[in-house]
Amino acid sequence: MSHIKREFQLLREELGARITSLEKRVSALEDEQQRGLPSSDLESVVEKLKNDINEKDQELLSNDVEIGNLPEVDKENPIHSVLLVAAKIGMKLDERDIVSAERIGARRINATDPSSTSGQPPARPRRLVVRLTRRDLRDQLLACARVRRGATTADLGMPGAPTRFYINERLTKINRQLFHQARETGNRLGWKYVWTKRGRILARQKPGESVSIIRNEEDIRRVFGSL
Repeated sequence: MSHIKREFQLLREELGARITSLEKRVSALEDEQQRGLPSSDLESVVEKLKNDINEKDQELLSNDVEIGNLPEVDKENPIHSVLLVAAKIGMKLDERDIVSAERIGARRINATDPSSTSGQPPARPRRLVVRLTRRDLRDQLLACARVRRGATTADLGMPGAPTRFYINERLTKINRQLFHQARETGNRLGWKYVWTKRGRILARQKPGESVSIIRNEEDIRRVFGSL
């Protein structure tokens, strides 16, 4: 368990450093404001600060993936579910490779009983968030998921009819919303590719063209030329 304890120790140190850095930058920002920094410059500094914090938050998720649309059952063992899913897409994982696995968000009514006869369609199951011990394991799992895209829960012993599940890298709340917005805009404008890689949101209109990085809403306007 020593590697897990070490990871959490590094995480605490990183968080402490981030808080200290943030306090210093906020203090400097307040000083600039008192000296009469123009509002446009002030907004630019605030926006840059937000981007920097979001990038650091994303770095803390570099070992994480999330599994979507995986049936949720009462008293499930999330780690066992992760091992089943990994085996399904052709990757052998051991319990020692997993730091944590848990559903996030409030449990949705009817999400744990896909065969309910209540007349209501089953709620979408909560995302299963997984933290692996190493980034290379995370990358390998994502690579296997791309190869086996379209894999379903068939033969996994889960309730209900087989359903397709999805494995993606975990994004911060800001990046998840930004990715959703970029993908919707790209689809509307006929862009072929909008994807994420190591926490970055990328877009390319067609094969052979240059790749653009999207860090904020302004980049969406710049890259796609429209919202």
